[in-house]
Amino acid sequence: MPSRRLVVHAALLGLLAVSALPAAVGPRILHPSAAVKPALPSPTPSPSATPPPVEAAAGPPAPLSLDMAVGQMMAASFGGPVITAGLRHLIVDEKVGTVLIFRDNFTDVASLGRLTAQLQALGREAGLPAPLLVAVDEEGGRVMRITDGVAALPSEMELGRRGPQGVRDAVAATASGLHRLGVQLDLAPVADLRTNPADAVIGDRSFGAEPTLVGPLVAAAVNGLHDGGVGATLKHCPGLGGAAGDPHAAMPTDGESLNQWLATQARSFQAGIDAGADAVMTTAVVVPGLDPSGTPALFSKTVVTGLLRQRLQFQGVIVTDGLGMGGITTLYSLPDATVAAVRAGNDLVLLNSVDAAYQVFAIEAVKRQVRSGGIGMDQVQASAGRVIALRARWPQWALSLRDVASTTPAIDLAVTRR
Repeated sequence: MPSRRLVVHAALLGLLAVSALPAAVGPRILHPSAAVKPALPSPTPSPSATPPPVEAAAGPPAPLSLDMAVGQMMAASFGGPVITAGLRHLIVDEKVGTVLIFRDNFTDVASLGRLTAQLQALGREAGLPAPLLVAVDEEGGRVMRITDGVAALPSEMELGRRGPQGVRDAVAATASGLHRLGVQLDLAPVADLRTNPADAVIGDRSFGAEPTLVGPLVAAAVNGLHDGGVGATLKHCPGLGGAAGDPHAAMPTDGESLNQWLATQARSFQAGIDAGADAVMTTAVVVPGLDPSGTPALFSKTVVTGLLRQRLQFQGVIVTDGLGMGGITTLYSLPDATVAAVRAGNDLVLLNSVDAAYQVFAIEAVKRQVRSGGIGMDQVQASAGRVIALRARWPQWALSLRDVASTTPAIDLAVTRR
């Protein structure tokens, strides 16, 4: 088996080629199946020495296949504590490179360790270009998927009272536990400003309402996750704390203007970006002041590419909120939502369903759009490259899991849990 150093090195080399090209998750859907190697100094040759042959410069690595590139842009989910045949198909055959785990996917800390190790084994079997990415929602307070084997975190509202250093230390302790269990990406911290008392989803998940106070706390949380060996995801861009309602139930609308957004929510996200956040999550909220078309933010190219990628200069992975939220499923099928999210400029799509066949439909819908020219292959290669770079940045998992990872994962022969 090749060493992880070689796997990571290969992934980074792949990213160099790709980068040259242009440039709290809701309930899962229950749906019926319908770098260049440095040159060493050359010794001075003697006058009689024959000059060595000049080697031709190696060309850039070949671009990823369509299946592999699109697979790197997808995050699968599954139901229950045993890897299903459907999830195996998504990873091994569809080349899905990320798995989002929920509380029902493990029973205790030992089973979680086995699960993440088995997922890595499937990623190697699939020939993925970087270690498979295991992601989880671990914000603190009422959003803690893992409570056994990791240091507990209070809500951001409570945690923020400790100040930036206190936030960083506490988050680092939790991240260290996630890292030991094989989790590489935390879908946290929450960067939303809670400015509307009628908000029905953020509440104490936010550090507060004032960007000059919240920004340093968001940055501290990003640094704490990195201290513990885990990637950080800012959420929920462009911000949920100013809108009444909850996108898990229905699509909310925020009436703020572009100037208001730039003076408030944008500043807390910018603080996290400047601290080195690995990913930013886009969400389901309509903000006519940012996109007059009324398109929900995570499907809006104006918001995702125009504001987040270009205005805030974020160069990392843009990841969608879970496409299983009620505010989305009442308006879009999973295949349509997935295509719309990719067109908007998202790099990683949280499919958020326990129905493997439905997830396959969504993945195949994106491939059809690429083949027909509706989505550019250059865009797909660039997005895949960003995701691979993130996975290569946080490639290590606990030493105690490495032997387990080489074992054959247990497969539940039930196709999916409905």
